[in-house]
Amino acid sequence: MVFRDASNWLIGFLFLLIALATGALASQPAATEPDAPQADNFLLDRLVRVPGQYQVLETSSHNPTAHNGDSGWPLYKDANGDDVIFDAAGPGCIRSIWGTAFSEKGTFKFCFDGEKKPRYTIGEIDFFSGKHPDFPPPLVSYDERGQFRGLRRAGNCFVPIPFAKSLKIAVANKATFYHVIYDLYPYGTPIHTFTGKEDRTTLLNSFARESRPPAMLPGVEIVKADSEQNAPDGQVVLFDRKDAGGIIREIVLEADGANALFQNTRLLMQWDGHERDDVVAPTGMFFGCATHSANVASLPVTVRKLEGGRVELHCYFPMPFWHSARIIWQNKSGQSLGPLHARIMVGPNDVQQDQGTYFTTLFHKGETTYRRDWPFFDSPGAGWFVGVVQSMYQDHYCEGNEHFYIDGAVSPQINGTGTEDYYLGCFWPNTIYSSPFAMSAVNILAEGGGKIEGAYATPTSYSRFHLEAPIPFFRSIDARIQHGGMSDVRSNYSSLAFCYLRARPDMRETDFIDVGNLTSEKMHEYAAEGSTLTGLITASPEGEYFETSEDQDGRQHTGGQITFTVAIDQKNAGVRLRRRLDQASLPQAADVYIDGQYAGRWTHTEQNSDLRWFDSDFDISQQFTRGKSALSVKLVVAAGPEFGPFCDFDYHVYCSMSPARPRGQESSSVVN
Repeated sequence: MVFRDASNWLIGFLFLLIALATGALASQPAATEPDAPQADNFLLDRLVRVPGQYQVLETSSHNPTAHNGDSGWPLYKDANGDDVIFDAAGPGCIRSIWGTAFSEKGTFKFCFDGEKKPRYTIGEIDFFSGKHPDFPPPLVSYDERGQFRGLRRAGNCFVPIPFAKSLKIAVANKATFYHVIYDLYPYGTPIHTFTGKEDRTTLLNSFARESRPPAMLPGVEIVKADSEQNAPDGQVVLFDRKDAGGIIREIVLEADGANALFQNTRLLMQWDGHERDDVVAPTGMFFGCATHSANVASLPVTVRKLEGGRVELHCYFPMPFWHSARIIWQNKSGQSLGPLHARIMVGPNDVQQDQGTYFTTLFHKGETTYRRDWPFFDSPGAGWFVGVVQSMYQDHYCEGNEHFYIDGAVSPQINGTGTEDYYLGCFWPNTIYSSPFAMSAVNILAEGGGKIEGAYATPTSYSRFHLEAPIPFFRSIDARIQHGGMSDVRSNYSSLAFCYLRARPDMRETDFIDVGNLTSEKMHEYAAEGSTLTGLITASPEGEYFETSEDQDGRQHTGGQITFTVAIDQKNAGVRLRRRLDQASLPQAADVYIDGQYAGRWTHTEQNSDLRWFDSDFDISQQFTRGKSALSVKLVVAAGPEFGPFCDFDYHVYCSMSPARPRGQESSSVVN
């Protein structure tokens, strides 16, 4: 919907009032996030603030040797002989599940909060096909998204699955390709375990949006910019505001749909007088169509073809500013383009600047580098990584796994199974599809003449928007993806990553324990029962640096208690413990006590005897830490045949210093 003048806007607003009065529009639940304007915009509106204290993580069937072949690799096998694909201690919430190449006999088993008997036993295909009423379409789907030897269907589930204490998902028979993206919250976050009866209005609205705009908010102003002649190397100022703040709610462009618009024009955006543009983006990639016009629709961006070769482009990402904002469209195509009509919807900004983030992109184009992953976005600071649009051509480029390193971890917390899988498709070459969180805008097999050789030479256009689970970071983000199975393919790539960024990090390190170093242990009053020294271990981490080994010694514990003290900042808004561990053995777990109070269970369930180093994080709520300068930590190690040795090689201690509201609320409040 484009409001072309004030009278049309007034008519639309009157229709909105009539619909509300007559009940024609479904009522929306109130958001628990402070200052969130409307629940149906919550998936986007939360991004304008620095995130609260929680983690977004992923389990997947990625090959533990770092080679290609990412099927049939569960976290571990349980006592029943089933493949476990997810096992985490809560409070937490699964945000999405993806999979493909399912066996007709494959069956999911869901065990919540320590249950021995599964609460749900559902065939994999039935689960994604919406056969169970607690997992309904359109939040689940089983669609054709690939074109390889009859293997065409990908399963996607966006039903939030919260768990208060724990959740284990096992697959009877053999697990194939899968990934599970989930939130983990500090102990004490109020989470109610999944019942299947949760209100899912927020997500359903996301699937129903298609190309309609977000609900209009009070105080929204519409700024128009029209240009009839757009000569080569010309530019149009779409928005220019000084000495005032606001949040841009929607950008609408109507233009000629020539390929030149998508490939050779760009948008520049600058917030609050920053020295460099915060956004430098090719127009097509910015709206999710990297190469040419196509009818696609996602939650944050849409493209719709119009009559006469025109197109209408919408962007719904909120873009806050506090002092000034400037948006420019430039024609870099070398040819004249037809009329451009722009509408910018801008509303008030009631977010405090020290709690806010800036909408930021990073465009990268070039040839791939041997044995180095393709970089999406790499920056210090705090904020949210929210997605990417990518185009590739020349040589076979799929199979490459995404590797996202959050806050400087040695191993990627987001570690997937293949490029086409990251974009929620399957088995390249992919078909055209649109959904709120992922799109493929080009059928490269069809455009390449129906032959694989032609498909290689046809540029793709993929989009993945992490809006069901935006990825929070507090010190840094380094998001990358392989090219080919081991970053060994020579190809041409371009990508546009989307991020909400505050340049100042939100966490600072206040202490460090070198386990196995007697001096460091003594300084921190480190003591352990049933502990043995590991001796020097030479190992490598998962991810891009799997060929880089590191020597480290530490301890392993088959039971008993581990105790130590660490220094923290009294003004903290929560504390994170990071533990270097060896994931060569069975799952490991320990109950955590802070100054004698239970603070949750620390688990690591992945096994990998090839790439062993992993950095595991545990968040401690500020209810246990605020106002203190030191913490006494006790870990009670879980013992039994289902557990391996609990191991620790070092601990890093980070304090969150954000003045933001109570942490962890922005995601835990949206389980609908």
